[in-house]
Amino acid sequence: MTEQAVRPRQSRTLHAADLVEVACRIVERDGLAGLTLRPLAEMLGVSVSVLTNRYGARDGVVAAICAAARERDAQLLGEWHATLVRTGPLSPGIAVELSEAILDDLATRGRALSLLFLELMHASGCDDALRAAFAPWADARRALWVPLAAQALPAALRDWWHGYMLAELAYGVALNTLPSYRMLRRLCLRRLFAGGTAPSAAPEDMRLFGPVVERLQAGDDERIAAHRTDDAVAARVSRACGIRLAAQGVNALTHRAVAHDVGIPHTTLSYRFPTQHDLVLAGLEHIVAHVLAAVDADSLADTERLRTQDDGRRLDLARASLAVTIAAVRMPALLPHAARMRSRRGSNLAKVFRKYLPDTAGIDALCVQVVSLGLTGLANAEPPGEAADGAVAAAFAASARWLGKAA
Repeated sequence: MTEQAVRPRQSRTLHAADLVEVACRIVERDGLAGLTLRPLAEMLGVSVSVLTNRYGARDGVVAAICAAARERDAQLLGEWHATLVRTGPLSPGIAVELSEAILDDLATRGRALSLLFLELMHASGCDDALRAAFAPWADARRALWVPLAAQALPAALRDWWHGYMLAELAYGVALNTLPSYRMLRRLCLRRLFAGGTAPSAAPEDMRLFGPVVERLQAGDDERIAAHRTDDAVAARVSRACGIRLAAQGVNALTHRAVAHDVGIPHTTLSYRFPTQHDLVLAGLEHIVAHVLAAVDADSLADTERLRTQDDGRRLDLARASLAVTIAAVRMPALLPHAARMRSRRGSNLAKVFRKYLPDTAGIDALCVQVVSLGLTGLANAEPPGEAADGAVAAAFAASARWLGKAA
């Protein structure tokens, strides 16, 4: 796709295909925050009034984009549905191959739509109207995952499995060009369909796991927001931006909102951080620092302390990780950080399993990666709050029972 506007037909009729194409281009370049009426209308080659007369205000336009994207996505998903129907009952080995192929396809041929999907999923967590518009598309993609795990996983893990595929899709969209990431993804799928705690079935997987993880962790030592000075105000701004970015997405990062959180005039903030992009970078630095610190924490208490800010607000690490991963698609400087986060998934969860499942054999680094991905994706699929916490807790409990039986 080129950067020039999509030329409408002489009748200036808006078509769903044009709407989705332009929306994907804007989101890939500017994120969901860039998907506003004026640039959308300009790239469609129509006036804003033509756009609003057809769809209404921005919420209506985004709802139309969700519906049109689901229709376009149906062809890609339909091809895989047909394959699954023809294949019939799946052996663990075939389930691995199909899962890998679908994730790869959605991260390559379907990359633009997948990125739009992930941006909408993250933003809908705090937007009821958007969540309602997005839900049919989310349900359509969810329906694709179910047959893959029907024979391999207990029914209690279906929500967790949905989360697993969502999390891996997000990393795939950002990191699929890295051979080491694709190898790690395959190792996780092999372990998952082998029963979670079955390293003896393929001992070479753990021998390969170490070198693959080391390759993903290389080259992420540079700071994200090198323009930032290390003073108290900048640190408070970074923290406020990180919390907002994780919880509500880029749209929440306005100068007035962040200045209110920090307790400084918005003009002062604008001078120090002139653009929204600067606020995004500041927030991402805070997120990356805390996510990496959490996986290095010595105890569960230390992890909880890292999540809770001085003012009592908590940094949602699952949503924060997704925010960094999505942003890495547009900001290549973040790719090494996203890769390291993926390589260290589950490092903190291992502490939980050592405490609550001390007698379960086979819970190694590869096993906890698999479980962690499912919980992370599920946390992002649900709107923040008690319902999401309950869903994740139920999925964790089901995962623990599954691991205990698999051992």
